[in-house]
Amino acid sequence: MSSAPVQPPVQPPVPPPDRNNAVWWILGIIGGGIVLMCILGLVIASTFLRRVNIHDSGNRVDIQTPVGEIKVNKDELHPTGLPAYPGARKSNDSKGGSADISFGGEGLGLAVEAYDSTDSLDKVKDWYRNRLGSSFRLETGKDERAAFDRAHFDVNDQDLAFVDDHGDGARLVALKKTDDGVKITLLRIGRREAQ
Repeated sequence: MSSAPVQPPVQPPVPPPDRNNAVWWILGIIGGGIVLMCILGLVIASTFLRRVNIHDSGNRVDIQTPVGEIKVNKDELHPTGLPAYPGARKSNDSKGGSADISFGGEGLGLAVEAYDSTDSLDKVKDWYRNRLGSSFRLETGKDERAAFDRAHFDVNDQDLAFVDDHGDGARLVALKKTDDGVKITLLRIGRREAQ
């Protein structure tokens, strides 16, 4: 008998793996959504920018948008409404002025003034104590509460401030002893209607 060559068993062909296109579909939908959102954002931004009006006249800027307005004024004489110490001169190193921001009828105002006086700290302090109303309280650099409230400011034992933080805003008269006298900083912040 002759032996016939043994044939290897026939294996069925391996079918190609099923390609799961779900990942590509998800990535395509996400990418398309991002492109659509970018286009929508550009359309909204261009519509918004067409309605922005900017008026610049020297030290006064007025920006009006569909959602509100911003006004900055560096020429205002006494923007804080707080009394200036008699004989004090506007500080050379300070850029005083006011800024008002309003959105939907609600407004927030901020105003700053800075003066220098050659009088003593005690004389300036006494003048403000007699001039300001009873709603102002005196805080010094020695006060624990004042030190905690103004932890990020450079306050020493000779610095003091008259503070009125009742209602929807705050007013502050800060006095700092200098080599030449006293630096006086007046500050008002809060709702415009309340001031």
